[in-house]
Amino acid sequence: MFKKTLLSAAVISLASLTGVAQAEQVNGYLFASVGQSDADISKSALDNYWGVVPGVSSSLDTKDTAFKIGAGIQLNPYVGVEFQYIDLGELSYKATDGVAVARTTAETQGLGLNAVGTLPLDRLSLFGKVGYHQLRTKAKDKFTVFGITDSESYSDKEWVWSWGVGASLMLTQSFSLVAEYERYRDVADTYDVDFVSAGLRYNF
Repeated sequence: MFKKTLLSAAVISLASLTGVAQAEQVNGYLFASVGQSDADISKSALDNYWGVVPGVSSSLDTKDTAFKIGAGIQLNPYVGVEFQYIDLGELSYKATDGVAVARTTAETQGLGLNAVGTLPLDRLSLFGKVGYHQLRTKAKDKFTVFGITDSESYSDKEWVWSWGVGASLMLTQSFSLVAEYERYRDVADTYDVDFVSAGLRYNF
């Protein structure tokens, strides 16, 4: 009787330890998201850059399709780390007086790391993140008058901070649907970029 009791206790203890080990094990995942970026820069700033005078027509498009791909490690149910490549799309500006046309475009891509805090709620999880990224912004100025065009290209590489919030919904054991909002600060040391996205996460 004593042996049976001892054996039962050992089995229960082993099962408990196995459960704890499984709960504490490191889990990885891959992710891909697509959405819309919106650069927080004013048209008047670019009007001043080109020296646009009153009466000259100008326009600014700050929104574009953006995406990111990456991999993450869930260290425990509450803390994780992500590595990602992100393309924040392009902003474009145009000014014309009917004879001359001035254009500026700027596109941003780069790599970075995120520290992720997660609040698991059964199949739904809420999360917040803080990131640090090296982003390169490639810009091009083009000025055309009487069919003659002069252009100049330049780039700026900056380390920038980001933060974000989001939610994930587990569809199966392997796949989750993710939606999030992120803000990238001082891109090209000039403006912030908001990024709203949705995507899939593959858990392994």
